[in-house]
Amino acid sequence: MTPEERLLVLSSYADLSRAESDEARRLAPQVDWAVFAEPAELNATVPLARATLAKLKLTLPPEIAARFAEIATKVTKANTARLAVGRELLARLAAKKIPVVILKGVLFAETLYRDPNYKKMNDIDILIRKEDLDEIYAVYEEMKFFSAAELFGKEGKKQEKFSHHSPPYFSRDLTCMIGTHWGLITPLAPYKLDYDAIWSRVVDITLAGVPAKAMAPEDNLHHLCVHLPYYKTGVRELADIYNLVRAQKIDWPLFLDEVRKARTENLVFHALSLVEKLSPRPEIAEVLEQLRSRVSYYYARDAARKTRRAGLVLRSRSVHMSRIEKAYADFSATKHAGEKRKAYARIIGNILAPPADDVVKMSALDSPSRAELLVGRLAAPWRISRVFVRDLGAHIYAAMLAKATIETALDSVKQAFTGPPANDGYQAYAERLGLSVEQLGKLKDALE
Repeated sequence: MTPEERLLVLSSYADLSRAESDEARRLAPQVDWAVFAEPAELNATVPLARATLAKLKLTLPPEIAARFAEIATKVTKANTARLAVGRELLARLAAKKIPVVILKGVLFAETLYRDPNYKKMNDIDILIRKEDLDEIYAVYEEMKFFSAAELFGKEGKKQEKFSHHSPPYFSRDLTCMIGTHWGLITPLAPYKLDYDAIWSRVVDITLAGVPAKAMAPEDNLHHLCVHLPYYKTGVRELADIYNLVRAQKIDWPLFLDEVRKARTENLVFHALSLVEKLSPRPEIAEVLEQLRSRVSYYYARDAARKTRRAGLVLRSRSVHMSRIEKAYADFSATKHAGEKRKAYARIIGNILAPPADDVVKMSALDSPSRAELLVGRLAAPWRISRVFVRDLGAHIYAAMLAKATIETALDSVKQAFTGPPANDGYQAYAERLGLSVEQLGKLKDALE
């Protein structure tokens, strides 16, 4: 690693040993801070890096310090508002004695980092028992939350039949989004987690002064590996994995047994390969070796390709998949043929021809030649589709594309004769939710 890369990884540790702190201070005089800042921002780890450097008494140049402070202030403002609403929600659920397991970032902010603002958090994710859903929906209604599936309509309830989570719920001021999960991965995927075993291992915690629950370290680690996006794999995502391993005692035989039962070897191997490249540990290396014989050729080859250099991992984070998801949300939000065509063009365009920068990241290219970039462009639609198939299932992905294509064609032909329907564009959709178009845009941005 370069001094900038190594210091970026060290600054993402929740706790540094004395030796690591000394190493960071030795590296600082060698660091080009502009070179450090670029991957810090790309990896969405500025608040954590800034806080760690401050603890080490390392001073950033004024321009970079000001930019980091601006980013951290925005994160703090959003996280503080979200947690205030979330605390009230959790208190109401606790009063009703509904068991609620806190997942991922909000949990780790409390238990690993001891800093509620260590990174931007889009939502508060909770794991609940499906039989408690009606009571939970009632609490959402009490607090005037609304569903991304359009208030409390039937569309949201339909998702219970084929998904592992309900549509996101938002507070009326849009400061808090809740992800309500009764599973940790889609039931349409070929992976089967043992939820009875997971619930048998949950432990009691206190979050922001409110009683809640957390999964065992082994289950949190498994969830982080399974949930890791395939291309959005920066320090923001990976640090939670290696900080969990650094801070908590993992029962590795139990972890490997759960991976074997769930058949998630590919996903775990992919995630831990990236982690091992940035923050190597003997126990992770041993787990990877034990998994290797059960990992598919594609995942093994892709993990090797992505981890040729640590610097490549630090420069490969892509949020391109969310552009496609947001385009599909726009498509679903309108019945106006012209708006549908524009959204459909964004869906297909982003699948078939993503920006060159994202092609480079998804292909894990390093200063690519024209020929390498061309191969990456040709492979991009397949790479993107493979991720959606993994996350949604092949049938759902194909059905969504077919539905979008057919709807666009039929609505375009019909409205060429009848004109667009009244009150069925983005403006009307926003008004039905009690929002402005600008607020609706912010809501979709929160879904990243």
